[in-house]
Formats: sequence, structure tokens, C-alpha cells
Amino acid sequence: MRKLLVVIMFIISCSFAMAQLTADIGLHLAAATYWGDIENVDYSKSITPVAGILGRWNFNKRLAVRGQLFTGNLKADGFFSNANIGQSGPRVDPEQYPKDSIGAYNFSRSFQSVEVLFEFNFRNYKMGSIKKDTYTPFISVGLGGYFSRAARIGSYILEPFPTVQADPFAVPPTPDYYLPYYDPELNKTNNSDVLTLSIPVSMGLKFNISKRLGGIIELIVRKTFADNIDNLDDPKRFQFDPLNIPLGYNYPDKISKMQLNNNDWYATLAVSFVYQLWTSKGNCVIYDKIKK
Repeated sequence: MRKLLVVIMFIISCSFAMAQLTADIGLHLAAATYWGDIENVDYSKSITPVAGILGRWNFNKRLAVRGQLFTGNLKADGFFSNANIGQSGPRVDPEQYPKDSIGAYNFSRSFQSVEVLFEFNFRNYKMGSIKKDTYTPFISVGLGGYFSRAARIGSYILEPFPTVQADPFAVPPTPDYYLPYYDPELNKTNNSDVLTLSIPVSMGLKFNISKRLGGIIELIVRKTFADNIDNLDDPKRFQFDPLNIPLGYNYPDKISKMQLNNNDWYATLAVSFVYQLWTSKGNCVIYDKIKK
């Protein structure tokens, strides 16, 4: 029995050795976009460049694990209807703003993300091969973290009722003025950091360029567990009903944040270049002896 266990352990160990494990490092160049609570997003103005680095460990020709970092910007230009919206820019003291009459809404945030993904290749693929197993479509899924520092620019939400009434007799007539809405931490809606988990899911194509250099074309879509990437945390509470009554600026945070369907998404379309750092020999002396 002991001899059988020893043989099994040797076979398992050798199976890893025979897999020809490899390690790669690479660079991402990508375009990013977002979707969430902003309506009628103009995607011609809402695609941003991002960059990243990756490290990959290939277990065999079908399975790999990858770690990666991304940094860049997310932004969007669109509309958010039935809400009091202010825009960054000149203000009337003490910090009173006119309402945006057409509901235009925009945000721009820098971000950093770190992710670990498990990859599955649909074909045999060997990094460094130039004769066979040179390309494969693949899918991956993983877990990530996303961080974005408060932008403090772009659109934000105003209080529901004006503090200064319009003067229709002025030349030109003056508008109503509103104070910005502040959360319990005294932040405007575009003044809060974002730190959240994300679930990245991707599909793409791997291919070899030379004996050490490979390429990847990949679309990664990420579901986050935050609703204020676009500075609109639980946005329904800031909108008005048909009678022009606000739905609830003081809606309880603990309840609103449980509404997972409100969470924002973002995606990247990346072209990556990967360099093979290391490869195992794939030899197993004990296995060769058993085979004889």
C-alpha cells in the first residue's frame, strides 16, 4: 500500500513537470467605456484610453491564471432626467448654483484596478511555439478591486428646493439658485472616493508572434459592487415624480445600497503584448523509468 501511494505521488508530481509550465509578462493598451445610470450616453465622447501590465502562469496548454493592473480614466456624457443637476464652474456665493435646464450630465474619473483571472483555452496553446498550438480563443473569469479618487469635477446633484427665487423682472431674468446636495459625510455627489470589488469576465484570442512574443485581443466586462462610479449613488432618490415632488433625498443608505441592480459596469477592449519569461523543461526521470 505504501509503495502504491509513493508511485501515485510521483505520477502526480511528474504530471506537473510534464505540463511544461511557463510564466509570461505583458503590457495592455486598451480603450474603456462605462454604463450605469446616465441616460443617452454619447459613446463617441465616452471612450477613454487605459493601460496596464499583466503576469501570467500557464499550467498547461488549456489552463492559466493571470494577475493584472489597469490605470486610466472613465468618463461619460449624457443626460439624467427629472433631477436637479448642477455643473462645475462659476458659482454664486455662498455656493449656490443654477439648475441645468436640459438635464445634461457628465463625469470623469481616474481609476486603478487589480484583478486575478482564471483562463480556459478552447484549443491547445503553447506560448513560444511557432509551428503548432500557435493560437486559441479563450474565456476567463475572476475577481478584482477597483479604486477611484473623488473627481470633484463634472455634474452633481442640487438640493430639491431653491434658496434664491428667480427674478423675472431682472434684465436679463435671473434663474432659481440651489445649494448642492451633501451626504452625511458632507460630500457633494461628485466628491466621494470609490473602493469596490468587481467581477471581470472576458473573451478573446491569444496568438504567437515569435518564439518569445505573443499577443492577446480581449474584451473584458466588469460588474462592480458600487453605484457611484458616475457620481450617482442610488440615483432614483434624486428624481422627481410627475407632481414635481422629490422621491427621497434622505432615502436610507443601508436599504438603497442593497439594490444590486443599481451597480455600475465598465469594460475594456485591449490589445496586449506578452513576453515569455520562463519555461520548465518538462522532464521526469522517474516517469521515464516507470514507462520503461
